[in-house]
Amino acid sequence: MNWARPFAITGQFGYSIPGVSKTTTATIDPDTGEQSIDTEFNARVFNWGATLQYSMPYLKSNVVDLGLPDFFNHLIPIVEASMQTPVSNTTTSGTVTTGTINPGIIYIGNTFQVAVEAMIPVNRQSGTSVGIIGQLHLYLDDIFPTTIGRPIFGSGIASSGRPMFGR
Repeated sequence: MNWARPFAITGQFGYSIPGVSKTTTATIDPDTGEQSIDTEFNARVFNWGATLQYSMPYLKSNVVDLGLPDFFNHLIPIVEASMQTPVSNTTTSGTVTTGTINPGIIYIGNTFQVAVEAMIPVNRQSGTSVGIIGQLHLYLDDIFPTTIGRPIFGSGIASSGRPMFGR
């Protein structure tokens, strides 16, 4: 079962409460001069999701070195699911769960991380086309270890054992 050790499963959940419960918009028809008032309710939403990842760097360093080219030893295949379900104040927004399934790949370097994922809607309410998302993370503490990478508080010298404030 050593092959399973590089797998990681993560999850998240949260509850979104809008700042206002409804948005009211007044419009005037330029042809007739009639005014109409539209009210859209802002739903409270339960956000939830999960990821499944397989860390090739962990496989090489902690399980077994398969002798793969170095490029492959920096990859993490990933599948993310990101969903939201309206739970209250849903008069105009509906109660259908929406979200995407995002299969992709992450490349981890010494000073950066690059990821690319497809965004596949889970139902028609989530969208009708497949999209793509990418990200670039820069590890500023590794790029600039003597400036940005230094601690904000403390001089980096071992503590004298005395409290910072008081006696």
